[in-house]
Amino acid sequence: MSIDDKLSEQDLKKHPTNPSWTMPKSFGVWELPEGTKGKKYRWGNYPGKGLELDREFGAKKRIALYASRKKAKAHTEELNNTVP
Repeated sequence: MSIDDKLSEQDLKKHPTNPSWTMPKSFGVWELPEGTKGKKYRWGNYPGKGLELDREFGAKKRIALYASRKKAKAHTEELNNTVP
């Protein structure tokens, strides 16, 4: 794991009893499709939030994974504040 707390898929294992959880717990940051109303970037528990976004928006792009909820949230807020 790098100093900035980002994770890769290789750092994660599926939780043995719940496929919506990972070990260690992880949080993703996603970019929503063009034309999405409201915030363009979202964050949440990985992979659960990604599945929700697929159902709601039909598409999304994961741009980061974090072990820290706080860092995922901060990254998302920073991205949303730079969107015109």
